[in-house]
This record gives sequence, structure tokens and C-alpha cells, in this order.
Amino acid sequence: MNVAQKTVAVTGAGNGIGRTLTLHLLDKGARVACIDKDEEGLHETEMEAGSLAVRFSCHALDITENKAIPALINQILHNHGCIDGLINNAGVIQPFTTVKDIEMKDIERVMNINFYGTVNMTRAFLPHLLTRKEAHIVNVCSIGGFVPVP
Repeated sequence: MNVAQKTVAVTGAGNGIGRTLTLHLLDKGARVACIDKDEEGLHETEMEAGSLAVRFSCHALDITENKAIPALINQILHNHGCIDGLINNAGVIQPFTTVKDIEMKDIERVMNINFYGTVNMTRAFLPHLLTRKEAHIVNVCSIGGFVPVP
């Protein structure tokens, strides 16, 4: 997809890969809705965007808060008029320990962000993406997804 003049929502846009994706999309002419629970990180991404930030919107949201996602979509539509893509980038890595030593709260945190956050965002955005002539969903996975600790 040529991203010029398209609106792409990027989760985890407050740092790391999400910030890099955001800046690259802006450089290619996209409008970007940046989503992250770290509001300070979002503003740092916006500052790095410089003059390209005119096509940028910040949305502080924890993707595990499923009930907050419809309001997020309304904000993106209000700011940009449409949604052409979703990049599910937000994620955390599990503690590097064995299953017998990992706390259940840590397992639940990883699953809530990496799995359910991605599923919830995809399900919420999909009806809007299906109205577009061309739309994409991209799911980012770290090496932790390919080489897990036993």
C-alpha cells in the first residue's frame, strides 16, 4: 500500500519500533494516529516528527482497556477523517524465567497486552478498515514470539 494520504493507527508509538514506524510513515506522507499508554513518550515522538507532526495525532490509551477503544476510534476519525491501516506494535516481553518460576500476574500481563490487546484493537478497527478500498493490518512480533523461554 502506498501510504501517502492514508491514515494509519500505530500502537506502542511512544518509543522503540512504534516511534520509528511512526516517523517513517510520516516521512512517506501518511497521517498517523499514535497510540500508547505513555503520554510523555507520545509527546517525544511528536517532537521528533518536527514539521511532519501536522499529520500526527496523539492518543493516550492502554490497549488492554477494551471499553476505551470505541472512543479512540471516534477521536481518530474526527482528527483524520478515515482509517486505512492498523499496526499492532504495542507489546511487552515475558520475564526470562521458566514457567514454574513465573508469577501468574506476569503471564496475565503479557497475554493481556500482546494477545488480547492485539485482538481487541483488530476487532474494533476492522469494521472501519473494511469500508476502505484498500486497507491493511500489520501485527509486529518480537524475537520473544519465535524463541520463547521454556
